[in-house]
Amino acid sequence: MNILLLGAGGGGGNILRSLKALFRRDLAIAEKANPKFADRLRRAVTTRFLDTNEFSLLDVLPEERVLIGPSVTGRFGSRHDPQVARAALEESRSEVERLVAGYAVVIIVATGGKGTGAGTIYPLAEMVRRHKKLVIPIFVRPSFEHHEVEKPRFDHALGIGDQFDAAEIRFVEILNERGYIESDPQPQAIVWERMNTPIARGLRSFLYVLSDLSQVDPSDLSALFGGMGRLRMGFAEIDPDAAGDPTDAQIDGAARACWDESYYAFRGSVGTSLVCIQGDWSNIADAKIKSRIATLAHSTSGVQVRYNPLYARADHTPKPWGVSAIFAEYTGRSASFEFDWPIAAHARAARRTTTDETPIVLAPAAAPPIAPAAATPVSAAASAAPRHAPQPAPGGFGTLWEFAVALNRQDPAAIALARDGASETMPVDGIEVRKLLSAIWFRTVFPHFSGAWRDRLLDVLANEVVIANHPVKCGHRVKPLKDLSYAEMKQIWSNTFVPEVLRPDLELLLIVGRLWGDAALSRVRFADVEADGASRLGALISGLRT
Repeated sequence: MNILLLGAGGGGGNILRSLKALFRRDLAIAEKANPKFADRLRRAVTTRFLDTNEFSLLDVLPEERVLIGPSVTGRFGSRHDPQVARAALEESRSEVERLVAGYAVVIIVATGGKGTGAGTIYPLAEMVRRHKKLVIPIFVRPSFEHHEVEKPRFDHALGIGDQFDAAEIRFVEILNERGYIESDPQPQAIVWERMNTPIARGLRSFLYVLSDLSQVDPSDLSALFGGMGRLRMGFAEIDPDAAGDPTDAQIDGAARACWDESYYAFRGSVGTSLVCIQGDWSNIADAKIKSRIATLAHSTSGVQVRYNPLYARADHTPKPWGVSAIFAEYTGRSASFEFDWPIAAHARAARRTTTDETPIVLAPAAAPPIAPAAATPVSAAASAAPRHAPQPAPGGFGTLWEFAVALNRQDPAAIALARDGASETMPVDGIEVRKLLSAIWFRTVFPHFSGAWRDRLLDVLANEVVIANHPVKCGHRVKPLKDLSYAEMKQIWSNTFVPEVLRPDLELLLIVGRLWGDAALSRVRFADVEADGASRLGALISGLRT
């Protein structure tokens, strides 16, 4: 399962940054304890920041930027007008469609305070749903009482909920109003972090579950997210003594804290829910946690209890341990939405093979030791695709990108071409190869390329792409990037903070080493970095601290 975390607008981007930092920290810890587990999570999650204002994306990695509506907005933003933002999305619809189509799950985070988030969250969710992908919109409703927005803007935010209900798309609605606590006044930055952290913690466990659907049936998830109504997330930390179960008092407190999260708009009783437990303790403790939450559900849901829990366990999760949950509001019976789960697509493709064909193994390829996907410059199929691709020849593909996308969709013509056909006249560009290598979805189809194709891709990359020969701190020495061994690169990537200026180049080298082997690194071309003064060199080296 591949998951896209999409921040829409400035407010959504800020929340996404909190989640991204948390996920990156988790992966750094997990890498030391269980590298395979960390690698699976790393490959599963990708982040993108969508906005109408080019300036607000300057602090985002270039590969994570999704600028929409440059003609409509002049790249200067939506002028706090949701209708302008929606027009900007319509201008860039084809690019955004290609982006979301490449993922099984899309989580959209937006706020209603200004224009971009308010104007795009619903059409984005509708777009994802039309592709039969699982979409989880998270919308922060601004406060009118505390003068965050004026009445027309507040009414528009209320109308967004009506649109989701009419389309029967469940969503998470967070109320900024609840962040104003008269008995505990705090600066705005602290309040935002106080509200963002539960979102990040709640999503954290859900990302672990979605990245491996071995514990929850896709049909159950369809029921959880089908129909109208709200969702709410909860998380509570449990920190027992070493090698011991949590106490009853710890379990009681955590269950209530997970249940009582106060920032969400949630009007009805709880229906289908997903409870995820993380912690190195016994199944007795697990049972107590489930029982406490079920007791709360039954005691607060009125006479006709509709509580229907699903359970999952996120093993190998780094601390903080605890319990998290996604609770769905009970809104009556509704038909489960039919999602296009990748597993089903793979099964259909496998059934299409005949006795005259060699069956295609659709297991994903092992990924290189790249940076945590929630903080990594990883290109999605849409954000880097050429805007004006040449027309394909009859029966062929116009570009490598078009060919790769078709292969990812298990197109029979693409599969046949991947098995052979490296002499195909299709143009192959080094920059395009680099962009594709940075895409998770491309690395999962790489094993389907024949040896001749792999050689051709490496030849083009080596001949046309030049990497800056950064000075890199390795142990107690400073080495040029080209002098580092593959093992040293992996060590630096796993155990140090890699500066943004170095990250894309180091990531590319690690991908090349993993896909083609250590020897392929000797073919990469490097260019000396021009001296920009001692400050830049010092910043680069000091950033690599063990």
